[in-house]
Parts: sequence; C-alpha cells; structure tokens
Amino acid sequence: METYQHREAHGLSSRGRGRSLLGLPAVAAVACVLLVVGAAAAGCGGGLDRAQAREAEGDLAGAVTEYRNLLAGEPENLDALSGLAVALVMLQRWDEALAVQERVVALDADDTQTRTELGFNYLNHQDRPADAVRVFREAAVIEPSGKHLAFLAQAQIAGGDIDGAEQTLREAVETEPPYARAFSMLIDLLEESGRTEDAAQVGRDAAAALPGSGQS
Repeated sequence: METYQHREAHGLSSRGRGRSLLGLPAVAAVACVLLVVGAAAAGCGGGLDRAQAREAEGDLAGAVTEYRNLLAGEPENLDALSGLAVALVMLQRWDEALAVQERVVALDADDTQTRTELGFNYLNHQDRPADAVRVFREAAVIEPSGKHLAFLAQAQIAGGDIDGAEQTLREAVETEPPYARAFSMLIDLLEESGRTEDAAQVGRDAAAALPGSGQS
C-alpha cells in the first residue's frame, strides 16, 4: 500500500535588533532564541517525530499511542490523523481505523489515498458497499484514472449494480493509458452475464490497446 508523506512546517519569529528583551546583549539574545526555538520544535514536532520513529522501529502499537497523544491536543492535525489511520490498518484494527479514515477525508477534500483505503475498509471489513461506492467515486473525480474507476466498479458489483459497474469499467478501459485490470474485470463481468461475444470483443480491444502486456 502506498504510504503517507508526513510534512512538518514549524517556525518561530522574534523582534528587536542588537539587544533582546530583558536588556541582554545581542550574543546572549541569540542563545536565548535558539533555546526557545528548540523548545518550540520539541513541543510542535516532537509527538509526530516520536510516532514516526516508532513506526520505523516496527512498533506500530507504540506509534498509535504517540499519534493519539498528539491528537489529544491537536485533533485536526492531518499528518497525525493520516499516520494513525495507516498504523491502524497495518495492525488490522479495521473498526478503529474507520473512524480515523472518515475524519481524514472530512478534513481533506483532495486525499485520494485515504479515500481508497476507506473504500476498501467499507467494502472488505464493514459490509458497506454503498459507502464504498461513494468514496471510490469521490477518488475517481479527484484523480481520474482507470485504477480508481476499477475500484469503483468493484464496489458497484458488490452492491449488485451490475449495469453501473459495466458502464464504469467501459469508462476505465477508455482512459489514457488504459488500465489492464479493468479489461480483465469487464471481460469477467460480461462472461458471467452470458455475453460471451461482447466479452470476446473486449478481449480483442484489450489486445489492441495493450500489445504485449499482461493484465494486472
């Protein structure tokens, strides 16, 4: 699975030239500012750094604890929410991950990765194909691609919308570049519906569109 890239941007500004507050000489003032900056960085980025360090060590449960501690004070910190969602998924704590994933997509209108992971959580672990359709559709709108459309079709099939899935898959195989898996899914869908000639035509279309390539 793709992972998140956590981004940090912390800054601190000070005023005054030559002398600091309390009348300290300029050199002493610089030393004081450096101490303040270090303390601020420890407070702002320390929790996220600790969580990521836990992840790097393979201690996902420890990372979850660090992310939750950080979120207690910063409940809308997207880096922490995203990291927590990924850690919970990797631990297969699907129900806990669900609430965090839903929070991420509510806060970030452009996050296709979390929408994709949320969609598969709905589909594979929550028995909620209609919600999977909704978030996969959002991902396909944000980032149009054959892959996202194939995910949407998968949820539509699970929800019993075979006609909708066929339409989605036909759109997917017409994307540029075409997505091989969408061809495979469309062929299977048509064959299972008894439309063998239509399936054969899609197979020929796939051979023309994907010369020398396998399906993935």
